[in-house]
Amino acid sequence: MFHYLSLMGKLSMKEDWKPMDSQVLVDAWEEIKDCAESIQKDLACPDETISKMLRSVAETFDNTVEELLDRAEEDWEEEK
Repeated sequence: MFHYLSLMGKLSMKEDWKPMDSQVLVDAWEEIKDCAESIQKDLACPDETISKMLRSVAETFDNTVEELLDRAEEDWEEEK
């Protein structure tokens, strides 16, 4: 349970989102971590490089969410 709470604390998600099953969240985090470690090993790159890659991927998701929200707002404005 502590691992789950720690993980939720690390993730800066909106308060209105809660995972349906906390174990799925923990498993997903572990899978992402394992995948990143495997990529880092394949590339033989330092921690900083894989960290930058992960931040870039996360930024892509953040930007996509922002674009979707902006489009939804524009659609709402047009419908008004």
